[in-house]
Amino acid sequence: MKAFGFLRLRAVRWGLGIALSGLGGLLYAFPGQRFSLAFTIATGIGGAQLQRRIDLLEEKAVRDDRFSSTDRAFLLDFYSALATGGKLLIVTRQTGRMMNHYLSGSGVDYRLEPEIFTSNSKVQRQAEELRKRAGVGACIDGRRLSSEPFYMPDASNVDSVFGLYFGSLHVTQQTASTGECLLRFRAEVPWVWPSYASLRKKYGDPHAESFPLPNLKAMLFGRHHSIFVDNGLGHHLEQLGLAKSFLAFAEWSDG
Repeated sequence: MKAFGFLRLRAVRWGLGIALSGLGGLLYAFPGQRFSLAFTIATGIGGAQLQRRIDLLEEKAVRDDRFSSTDRAFLLDFYSALATGGKLLIVTRQTGRMMNHYLSGSGVDYRLEPEIFTSNSKVQRQAEELRKRAGVGACIDGRRLSSEPFYMPDASNVDSVFGLYFGSLHVTQQTASTGECLLRFRAEVPWVWPSYASLRKKYGDPHAESFPLPNLKAMLFGRHHSIFVDNGLGHHLEQLGLAKSFLAFAEWSDG
């Protein structure tokens, strides 16, 4: 019994140590206010209060009112928490990285892992159309064919649902030494958030594109428990000098 009690105590200590290590890791990943924001975003607890604050900032952005230093700090913490949370989840890892790159403000092109496109059914349908076009006539080294811009998010790849928008797909022919015609694909997505002005012009409503952030409460009790955030607010970050648009891309070859 004593041996069992010792083992149980040791197991509790190990469990406590792992929990504290995990908590320490989360506190490091989400410093300051970002920890409480990440907790609410993930669980939905305190979601009503967070939603009210976001709604107020969205209205200020629509009116183009001045944002205080407190407003700016909150927005930076909120979107940084989204970026970090996305990177920690395998299914939204690339979205989190793109958000982080957006907030870095460098504006330089960002290379993605091809999977967000190669496992995306909608993108692959476009790729198949380009293959058909490339197969007509002779193989011309360096010849490039392109799709029209299209809406790339697709449920077949969760990361794409959160991270992609309108983009284009290109294929370039390359003649191998064997005479075989190789196809080199390149997907390009301008990471430019739609402005409130453009959304009003397109839909007649600046809040028309509002996306839900799924959380534990939403999964248990319904989508209305999600936190809803306007795409226009993401664009407003750039107007406030807190972020900068960039081109996201990936390249891959058939076979």
